[in-house]
Amino acid sequence: MNSLLDFIASSAHSGPAIAAALFLIPFIHEDIAIVAAALLIAQHRLSIQLAFPSIFCGMVGRDLFLYSLGAAARHNATARRFLIRPRVQLLSEWLRGNMLWVIFVGRVMPGLMFPTYIAVGWFNLSLKRYALTTSGLSVFYLPVVFGLAYGLGRAAVDRVGSWAWLIVLVPIVMILLLRLRVSLRRRLAQRRSTSAG
Repeated sequence: MNSLLDFIASSAHSGPAIAAALFLIPFIHEDIAIVAAALLIAQHRLSIQLAFPSIFCGMVGRDLFLYSLGAAARHNATARRFLIRPRVQLLSEWLRGNMLWVIFVGRVMPGLMFPTYIAVGWFNLSLKRYALTTSGLSVFYLPVVFGLAYGLGRAAVDRVGSWAWLIVLVPIVMILLLRLRVSLRRRLAQRRSTSAG
């Protein structure tokens, strides 16, 4: 996390470079982008006017990319083989009448965003409605998570100094490990059900 903060901060003299970094990080993990921006703002190394639009566009761009992967899988056998798993197929019931709820659950529940958002494209649900829903959700999600990270980051910077990123890194690592654990358990369960069937 510290190297990520240093990379973003070293690009601070170049507005386009820092905007590009904050745009791309949500494609890996949006919470990391939000926390990194909050810590840099708390350390007065980044402006909120640059951080928010860049992260927001990265979040919406990632969501549209996932939708397009699902849509591509509909027409491409290779993409279908790699992207459409049993978890995606099981979402069809939910998606039809509860798109807003499904997108919200996909955003906040660890490990569900990728299959959920791909499933929306796979089942050819309205791109316009999907884009409006994910954009609206991002408008609320970004400030809430940013506010929490900024409050924690500001307090940590005031008390701990430049080591503040460690305080924020611990919960992020725990979340990532929990996501990995859930993903591994699901894969093991799928393998067992496949070998039993």
